[in-house]
Amino acid sequence: MVRFPEDYERIEQVIAPDGSYDEAAVASLDLDDDTLRSMYETMVRSRAIEERGMTLQRAGELPIWMECRGEEAAHAGPAAALCGNDWIGTDWRQFGTHLQRGRSMEDIFLFWLRGYEEWPDREFGTDGPPARLRRLPHTVAVGTTVPQAVGHAWGRKYQGTDDVTLAMFGDGAASKGDVHEGMNFAGVMDLPVVFLLENNQWAISVPVDRQTGAETYAARAAGYGFGGVLVDGNDVLATYRATKRAVERARAENEPTLVEALTYRRGAHSTSDDPSLYRDEAEVAEWEKRDPVDRYERFLEDRGLWTPAYAEEVRESAEAEAKEAADSAIETAAEQSPEEVFDEVYANPPAAVESQRRELERLRERFGDEVFGE
Repeated sequence: MVRFPEDYERIEQVIAPDGSYDEAAVASLDLDDDTLRSMYETMVRSRAIEERGMTLQRAGELPIWMECRGEEAAHAGPAAALCGNDWIGTDWRQFGTHLQRGRSMEDIFLFWLRGYEEWPDREFGTDGPPARLRRLPHTVAVGTTVPQAVGHAWGRKYQGTDDVTLAMFGDGAASKGDVHEGMNFAGVMDLPVVFLLENNQWAISVPVDRQTGAETYAARAAGYGFGGVLVDGNDVLATYRATKRAVERARAENEPTLVEALTYRRGAHSTSDDPSLYRDEAEVAEWEKRDPVDRYERFLEDRGLWTPAYAEEVRESAEAEAKEAADSAIETAAEQSPEEVFDEVYANPPAAVESQRRELERLRERFGDEVFGE
């Protein structure tokens, strides 16, 4: 199994770790300066929300939190490659994917605080929901994003739309049967779905070489009847380009693609994990040299789009946004009623659920709201 980009001669790359880049490849992307900067700002904002979430979890405000440090390019690039009518299905770590699509930090924090997600409107008009709401519900059940996204893509195709669904999951999830079944079904049914496998090389404490005997995950795509590509997941323009091509293919030909983004999880799997028990810190240090934000800064600076003053402004703005979003989310979560756990699940709740709601009301009347966290 490939562990470093330089170990594999056919890995797709636009920006090298030292910041040098393929001028022709960049020109072919036809990206304007605002879009190039937006991906940088998204990666910085991803770090800001990650750091604020870690602070909240250590302070007891969040039960658990996930880190994304080192993986930001595998989130921002693919999201930027989507059109406004496309959809995403992610698991827990892809903060930048949501931020690039316009989702607020406060909404992300609210999900982790109370399982809340922003679904404010039911009538979106003829154009459907905005990009920030074109997402499948969050899931923390490993691997389930894939069959859900495939079912969604099948439904949108059946409805006659030209929407594409991006399904994001990790190398650990790729060992689940759900993922194999979903990709096989997409290949059989010719569905407009792009599979973005974020290979961060650790399924909690299990390394990739204990998960698969294949040289790459991308090679698996042939078995499902569609193409696979391995890209440098720390190169935001490489992840953008690979996803863009896959999205265009899905939209025009109803052909899926498996994009493997080779990156590295530099932090812990979650706040419940201690990676020092199973991982060599020398390896982490090697991947830190391939930091996606540092790499992209060198690229932007060469093109006159980055200065230290601009970087400081972006960082300070992102940190202020994360703090304000966290404070507001905590306040909003405190105002929620325990009964809301029953809302937004069933349009017509079955008798058993209504019985549980009534039982909760009786318990609150008997023991008081303080028992239930209000």
